Amino acid sequence: MQQGRHRTSAVVVNRVLYGEADLIVAFVTREFGHVRGLAKHARKSRKRFGNVFASPGLVELAFSHKAGRDLVSLEEGEVIRCFDGISRDAQVLGFSGLALELVDAFFAPLDPMPEAFDLLVWCLDRLDRGVRPAETMFVFHLRLLGLAGFAPQVAACTACGCPVDAEKSWELKPERGGLACADCGGGGFQVRAGSLKLMGLIQTLPLDKLDRVRVSDQAMAEAGPFLMALTRHTLGRELKSSRFLEQIGRRPPSA
Repeated sequence: MQQGRHRTSAVVVNRVLYGEADLIVAFVTREFGHVRGLAKHARKSRKRFGNVFASPGLVELAFSHKAGRDLVSLEEGEVIRCFDGISRDAQVLGFSGLALELVDAFFAPLDPMPEAFDLLVWCLDRLDRGVRPAETMFVFHLRLLGLAGFAPQVAACTACGCPVDAEKSWELKPERGGLACADCGGGGFQVRAGSLKLMGLIQTLPLDKLDRVRVSDQAMAEAGPFLMALTRHTLGRELKSSRFLEQIGRRPPSA
């Protein structure tokens, strides 16, 4: 990123209190990727930031960057679109938290991420409108893992290389990053060939075609727990949003 002042569309993925009035804010953009910044007096200055940090939304942020500094200096912001519908349902709120936490966890600082940014906005928009929230979260999680470089191998056994065949038994294994046949598996998540083919389709479709995808409850039940297990295995920790969804009595589609 060049030194100087920048203004860009963004989604805030995390914020941490710093001192009495400041916030350390993590946000993602198409141009600059994952950025962390210091918003001085953000908790008191409604004029400069308004509701930018209050709830999930698409915002516009102005910030300054100096070479050699880890944090940019956030100067002001405004809300472009607030996804108010997300907060009306605890499960949907949990899904949005999971989406933001996944982006925050998987992407390195200052690495442009246009596809991941567009995917996140797609996910939040659908959650806001109540469009099949569990399905939306499943599709988002699977696609995001691929964009982060951890796409599950679902076309063939990761051990012997035999291709998916409806006549065989299959399972998904987090420690292998994907598929295992009956001869090479054991202890994984059982999955049908149809679910594997659907996962492969989701991984390759253009973003503007994802709205056409329909994921059955059975496919989500089979492959969803694997996605969260793969995430835990990759990150080496549990996600807070997953625990929240369990606490309200509804497991996430990818947990």
